[in-house]
Amino acid sequence: MTLTVEQFKALSDIEQLQTVKDLNDTEQVETIIDVLTSVGTENLSIPLLGELGRAYNNNGNEKEAIKVLESIDEKYRDAVWYYRCAYAYGVIALGNNDAYTSDAMQQMLRLVDKGVRLATKEDRNDIKEYFFEIIDMCYMQMDFEQCEAEYTELCKAYSQYVVGKKRNKRGVPHHRTITVEEIQATDDMWTINEPMYWTINIYGSHDDYIESSKGFTLEQRYLNAICWYFAEVNNGGHHQFFYNSTGIVWEDALAGLQRFKMDELANNFQTVLDFFGGTVPFDREERWKLLQQSEDNPEFFEFLDEKDDVVYEYDGIFEDVFVHENPHLFVFDGTYTIPE
Repeated sequence: MTLTVEQFKALSDIEQLQTVKDLNDTEQVETIIDVLTSVGTENLSIPLLGELGRAYNNNGNEKEAIKVLESIDEKYRDAVWYYRCAYAYGVIALGNNDAYTSDAMQQMLRLVDKGVRLATKEDRNDIKEYFFEIIDMCYMQMDFEQCEAEYTELCKAYSQYVVGKKRNKRGVPHHRTITVEEIQATDDMWTINEPMYWTINIYGSHDDYIESSKGFTLEQRYLNAICWYFAEVNNGGHHQFFYNSTGIVWEDALAGLQRFKMDELANNFQTVLDFFGGTVPFDREERWKLLQQSEDNPEFFEFLDEKDDVVYEYDGIFEDVFVHENPHLFVFDGTYTIPE
């Protein structure tokens, strides 16, 4: 659609808004930005300012989106406004690989928290899910232990959303054949671990975890556990690994590190377990209690910091060496479900 500023000005307020929405539906965001900025932001209605912020977001210019959106008076800020602004901060945090404590991440969380409350009040469940998708987007940079302490109700709502999504989502069946040749040719362990990642259940009981793993070799199960271990410890340390649902794989993570001859990491992890008496519960709430008890020990966090550093700084033989030397243990030919 070709649209001049003069043509746009000749439209009624309702027609202007609908025209911009139509342009957005056909992904003509540059036209939206050109026309609305030519009109002048000071001459735009509140809905059109919102659409301009949306267009900047869709065009990858989140800083301009924030500038436009924050020019809207607070009394006009509904759940949609909070979503658009939170999304912009989330993308910035993601692009910068920001830590949980960064200004962008914290601003995103404040906006999401307020936005979810407003969406609940406005009975906008569709918008609530959009907010949770922002958290999904920034998941790997989130410190959920700290987040649960600071945004308790938000994290409860997010957890319910995750459970509901897993329960209700049919997903897309995906057939995959992973051959010895493919395993030997790749250094990307994600491509080898993908069937296990989507299939093995770390969110239920330990029996659920074992049952969901039955279609895989023990080494495939170990690889998945090690991948979770690295993801969590490198993001928020051993404390986060045990605190989150991923702690259910601790036994397999240790066994995998030993089996894959990653001795330095295995010994380091063993000393962490020894601090807890050699074992930790598979049940997440029981692990929480154990962590809370341990926090009374003044040496606890200093001890964990040292153990975390071993993982951060490790530059020895990683799991891909064992996988490449034993490709027959990681072949796969089957179907697994990837969420839509």
